[in-house]
Amino acid sequence: MKRLLLSVSLFGMSWLALAGEEIDRSLDAAKDAHVQIVHVNGSANVQVWDKAEVKVEGTLGDRTKKFIFEKDDNEVLIKVKVKKGSDWKKNSADDGDDLTIYVPKQSKVSYNAINANVVFKGVEGGSRIETVNGSIDAKELLGRVRLESVNGNIEADKLEGDVEIETVNGSIVSRDSNGKEGSYKSVNGNIDVTTESGDIQVGSVNGNIDLNLGEISQLNIETVNGAIEAHLQMQNDGELNASSVGGAIRLYFQEEVSARFDIEAHAGGNITNKLSDDKVEKAKYGPSRWLKFSHNGGSAKVNISTVNGQVQLDK
Repeated sequence: MKRLLLSVSLFGMSWLALAGEEIDRSLDAAKDAHVQIVHVNGSANVQVWDKAEVKVEGTLGDRTKKFIFEKDDNEVLIKVKVKKGSDWKKNSADDGDDLTIYVPKQSKVSYNAINANVVFKGVEGGSRIETVNGSIDAKELLGRVRLESVNGNIEADKLEGDVEIETVNGSIVSRDSNGKEGSYKSVNGNIDVTTESGDIQVGSVNGNIDLNLGEISQLNIETVNGAIEAHLQMQNDGELNASSVGGAIRLYFQEEVSARFDIEAHAGGNITNKLSDDKVEKAKYGPSRWLKFSHNGGSAKVNISTVNGQVQLDK
């Protein structure tokens, strides 16, 4: 009997819709509900409100076969299925669904799509957003935040918490973020980050990295062929590690920085020191160069390595 009642309850909170249909549906939900959104093609705008309710409105795309909207205890599922044989690769995100989704502010939301552009704003319980082809625009998110795209640009503004942003073919622009940790990775795309987070991980293969940071306790930067430029303040017990193969590394510190510097250029790279009067040393045989010195007591650690790129220290 309990199984029968549960089945009836779940069925009563599900709706099926047809392609091209206008939808305007809502379900009661806990203020800290887990909302899962599974999307294929189109665009989605996820917003928060103060209601203990999840609402979906908008228009379904022409290839939509089924629209599922149901609740099970503290979880709400929003899922769009497309017709078999639909070749989403040949269509832009503009050809699909156009959805606006309202969720409780404290809810935890996950969004997964193949070919869609998504906007997320205001979710405070944690967000995970994954797209294959499509852009991500994320604003004012709190908690554990994960943003991932294979082929798409990611823009983020005012994120707080534990933040990870990754893309393969796309750029990352993140502004005014705060929190304990931040991780930013791209293969073929530039990374432009402004954050007050003290623990930062940044990596690229072919993209340039531009960082405007606050007080750093831990900073790791890696690139193969991209250029690195970072403006930062080192904490007295902080640590910075930066490496490149062929890309230039330019680091700008506060004038009174207290750190020990260990810099190596292994195969012909150049080192320029505008931070102190310490001179670069060169191997008697071979192209390697290095610079090691302590500045203002040497409290923090700065380790820099390049194969044949340029390294510059400045104020």
